[in-house]
Amino acid sequence: MHELGIANSLIEIVLENANANGAKVVRSVTAKIGRLAAVDSEALKFAYDAIKEEYPMIAESVLVIDNVPVTGKCNKCGATDTYDEMFFACSKCGSYEVELITGEELTVSEIEVD
Repeated sequence: MHELGIANSLIEIVLENANANGAKVVRSVTAKIGRLAAVDSEALKFAYDAIKEEYPMIAESVLVIDNVPVTGKCNKCGATDTYDEMFFACSKCGSYEVELITGEELTVSEIEVD
């Protein structure tokens, strides 16, 4: 379960930023996770909840997952599209020359503190 390692890294980022900005308590953490990042959101929340208890500053915080769809731009015709399948064919011209725009994210986008 690599989500445990991701949760650890996420918590390190949150604590570092919260401390650097003089926060006393972290209320919520929002993470953007792209569909191609291969992260199980529920497993990540479970791991985060298990680890956060060790840190009083984040013990009551909530992890919010912002799932990011896979989007791409066709290099042949310039059309942008959202992809549900793992085959990135342009819906306008059928080309497979698609450059990914979103879907690989794995970032902390927001930390709510007091």
